[in-house]
Amino acid sequence: MNARAERWLRWLLGVIGLSTVASGAVQLVAPGFVLGVMGGVSSPTSRHFFGIVGMFMVLFGGMLLQAVARPKESSAAFRWVGLQKLGACAAVSLGVFRGLFSPIALSVAGFDLLSAALVFGYLDLLRRPARKDVVYKRPPVAPSAGELRPSTLPVTAAPQANERKRALILAGGGMRVAWQAGVLRALEDAGIAFTHADGTSGGIINLAMLLSGQSPAEMCNRWRTLRVKDFVSFVSPEKYFEAWDMEALGDADGIVERVFPHLGIDVNAIRAHTTLTGTFNVCDFARKTNEAIPHTQVDQELLVAGISLPIFMPPIRQGGRVYMDSVWIQDANLLEAVRRGADELWVLWCIANTPTYARGVFHQYVHMIELSANGALFEQLERLQEINDRIRAGEEVWGHRRPIVVHLIKPEQPLPLDPEFYAGHITAGSLIDMGYADACRYLQTRAEQGLSLTPEITQMYPSGADLAFRETMSGPLALGETDPVAGAGSNRADPFTFHATISVDDMDAFIQDPQHAARLVAHVSFPPFGDDIPVKRGSFNLFRSGDTPNTRLMTYGMAFDHQGREYYLAGTKTIRDDAGPDLWRDTTRLYCHLHEGPDERGPVVGAGVLELGVRDVLDLVSSMRSFRGEGEGLKAVARFGQFFFGTLWDVYAPLAKEREEKEREASKREASAAPGGKGASS
Repeated sequence: MNARAERWLRWLLGVIGLSTVASGAVQLVAPGFVLGVMGGVSSPTSRHFFGIVGMFMVLFGGMLLQAVARPKESSAAFRWVGLQKLGACAAVSLGVFRGLFSPIALSVAGFDLLSAALVFGYLDLLRRPARKDVVYKRPPVAPSAGELRPSTLPVTAAPQANERKRALILAGGGMRVAWQAGVLRALEDAGIAFTHADGTSGGIINLAMLLSGQSPAEMCNRWRTLRVKDFVSFVSPEKYFEAWDMEALGDADGIVERVFPHLGIDVNAIRAHTTLTGTFNVCDFARKTNEAIPHTQVDQELLVAGISLPIFMPPIRQGGRVYMDSVWIQDANLLEAVRRGADELWVLWCIANTPTYARGVFHQYVHMIELSANGALFEQLERLQEINDRIRAGEEVWGHRRPIVVHLIKPEQPLPLDPEFYAGHITAGSLIDMGYADACRYLQTRAEQGLSLTPEITQMYPSGADLAFRETMSGPLALGETDPVAGAGSNRADPFTFHATISVDDMDAFIQDPQHAARLVAHVSFPPFGDDIPVKRGSFNLFRSGDTPNTRLMTYGMAFDHQGREYYLAGTKTIRDDAGPDLWRDTTRLYCHLHEGPDERGPVVGAGVLELGVRDVLDLVSSMRSFRGEGEGLKAVARFGQFFFGTLWDVYAPLAKEREEKEREASKREASAAPGGKGASS
């Protein structure tokens, strides 16, 4: 507890207590005067009632003064005073709303509301337990490059002779490390296992989940159902009165009390884990160095320390030392894994690396993290290159006799920043789907010798999609059918659902080139196959030309696996003006063929029709975002809208106008042929 802040707040509550006693005494003695000031009607009944209220104000004010004198013994008193202030605020506000008091009485309501906030803030301050100083055994200081030696720490699940020892490196990335859960699921599906895992900054969260015994599929489910706002927890209200002297804008209460439990992080399970070894990185602020803490010695406070980013969360004080997030030193610890015997490193990298320099203080703060994280990684890659050169020259370095291999999986484009995630513009489900697709893309093209150890290893395409939106479609699909309508009507049909995020990275190319597809990431559910099946790769194309004039096609493609077999869902919306009102049906019904194989050239093994409901359409429209700069983003969204609705107009309006003219001519002919019409004979 900050003693200075506590003393200041106690003094302020004392002033509130005295003011409450004094104003209550005046109201008790002269209720008519107070009614006049507040604009109320003075009558014997109202004066008597106000006098009673004044008596209770004296009592509650006195209770607050007594509580301030002995705060640790009076938590219940603070609670009741806070409730009284809230009640008084509500009662006075209601009186103004109903016309019983003049608007000036709102100042009284405001005073009561502020008093309640300060009382509850002080009560929260009193409840905070003192931090425990739990001392852990400090790991030995890492040897310098000139005195490399093999690690004596045991490595569990040792691979067979000549088989590489793989290490998983979970780098940081803020709350967006949900992306890593999708990557981990793809690696598990590919049969890639590890003997060691290391976590830094946000990567610590996923490492803690793994070592708590969760499978990647369970990790994905927990991330999808997490309330992202639980990450944010504000400090006691009184601290914001001294913003210039604050240690951080928030605290770790939300993470400890809500995020960790929901994500299934269990410190006891972590310490007892035996399947693989793990290390958690924290910054020792006094020494300005990174420390890799073995999973057998970690505790909850050190987990929190590893994700306590300066400004946003306070450091952790333990054993006479100050610990915090290591991101400013390094965002991934490759060398620790090599010291522990790993010779094949799999780095899951979330930090952006593009030439785009954004405007705004927050973006530039993020750029500083990007510079620090990438710079530290490149230094480690240089060290690894030196080690590999020495090994190739015949040396044995840290027990290694063959070069270290590095694989690095990254997003195609920088992930949206934490505020976008917090605001719901991107979801954990979308991030997980992106991670799975990004990992599958890398696994499909990876080389056994890994990547070149150069700064280009983390480079991404320019940041931000021109447009992104989320779409959910569901409907009946039957295995064994080849016609979508027949499949949808079959009594053997099961509900097929996909949750997709579609990103248009180049709006000009997407509009001008009919073959240019947008990126689609998704997961699907189909009872015969299972729930939440990740899509390996997907595509979306808008308004390709159809087989007949004045026909446009909206096509979807999704490749996924089930029980070792590949499947591909090919869906088409046919935009064509037929008889009757069909615009809604054409744009919301997806006629699907399920192929066995990697693409739509495989045999059809199922068919059905998926639909967008009204709620789904509203959700789709509300999810539309551009991650470009504000001006460019608005232009991109406007161009998409113009393209979409303009094409619909081109398809439906001419034929509608033609039908309208034909109907008008037919009406004229009928009118002429009718008795008494101009064309009728006399």
